Amino acid sequence: MRTTVTTTAAAAAALVVASLLIFLALHHLPGDRAAIAAGTDATPEQTAAIRTELGLDRPVLVQYADWAGGAVRGDLGTSASTGQPVAAVLAEKLQVTGPLTVASMLLSTLVAVPVGCWAAARRHRWDGRLIGALTQLGVAVPTFILGIGLVVLVALHWQLLPATGFPRDRWADPVAAVRSLVLPVVVLAVPQAAVLVRFVRSAVIDVLGQDHLRTARAQGLSRTRALIGHGLRNASLPLVSVLALEAAGLIMGAVLVEQVFALPGVGSMILRDVSTRDIAMVQGTLLVLSAAVIALMLVMNLVYSALDPRVRIR
Repeated sequence: MRTTVTTTAAAAAALVVASLLIFLALHHLPGDRAAIAAGTDATPEQTAAIRTELGLDRPVLVQYADWAGGAVRGDLGTSASTGQPVAAVLAEKLQVTGPLTVASMLLSTLVAVPVGCWAAARRHRWDGRLIGALTQLGVAVPTFILGIGLVVLVALHWQLLPATGFPRDRWADPVAAVRSLVLPVVVLAVPQAAVLVRFVRSAVIDVLGQDHLRTARAQGLSRTRALIGHGLRNASLPLVSVLALEAAGLIMGAVLVEQVFALPGVGSMILRDVSTRDIAMVQGTLLVLSAAVIALMLVMNLVYSALDPRVRIR
């Protein structure tokens, strides 16, 4: 219980610090937001009126407190480009980015665990060495090259899946939505799975050499049964640690994948908002992404403490 409370408090503090850094970094960008919003033909009086309307003439910490308080209530402000609430626009875009990143993480984990265990058990055989070579290739190949290759082969040549885009009505047609995400999910999951396979392989090799596993083998258990019954829990600790870090990389990778497959998600949206200097949208998007990463780190820390009693004891 104490570990849970401490970890949750640390995550809350990290979110507060992240929100402050996001606000201050965007607040001190070059340029006058009021002048940009007013346009080139505005008079100084009109610009000053817009500055007052946006609250830009108040102290910085007062502006931050107002924005942070609104964020707690679910109000992230209004987009300067479209006039829509930031939260509503983000909710729409997350219907694409959310399933994309979650499905990629699940796919990469489900592939990495058995393949990594197999590569560790057969590390001195040809198939184990082949898996090691393939993981190096998976890490080295650029995401956009893999994406373009799959589009040409699967979508254009075989015509099995759509090449780009996402249904306009989002998930009203689940089959069409899932078909649109299959290739992006695979492209985003391949480098993630390659990294995780190498971590799982190293962790399992380390566990296979431990005394308690050799004792289980001496008692008559096969290597597979000994690993499943006595070794997987220890081998899972490094995987849990690295999963949270890789998940943050998935969010960043989604930006590129959404560009390759023309997906209307958060990644493509934030690039557009940065180019148009829509500060309210950029602030809200970065805050939500930071909160997602911190929440994931919190969950992984709690899982780690549940798997490793030494963490709870300390």
